Amino acid sequence: MRALIISIILILLIGIGWLLVLDSVTESTDFFIDSLEKLSEDINNNNWESANNQFQKIEKKWNEIRDNWSVLLDHHEIDNIDLSMSKANQYVKSKSDVLSLGEIETLKKLFGIVKENESLTLTNIL
Repeated sequence: MRALIISIILILLIGIGWLLVLDSVTESTDFFIDSLEKLSEDINNNNWESANNQFQKIEKKWNEIRDNWSVLLDHHEIDNIDLSMSKANQYVKSKSDVLSLGEIETLKKLFGIVKENESLTLTNIL
């Protein structure tokens, strides 16, 4: 009976921990996707100063979250985001609208993949 209670407590702790991680990842990915949408709008409107400022905010937030995610998530996804972030930074700085928008879409997709991979779905369980 004691082993059963300890097992139940451990399962609950793991479940609660997973829910906290899921909430944090979901909140962060939503922030990035929304911010990247605003960045796309700035670029479409040829507002490069605002776009550069917006990208700097995104990059700062990414650098803060990246270390936490590296403990929790697949490093391959983090590396892909790092590479895409570097490309997007240079494209925005050089005011290349087509390349910037393409790389921003890639970043949105990458953050969407991270969110999907951490969600509770049948695919992730199996």
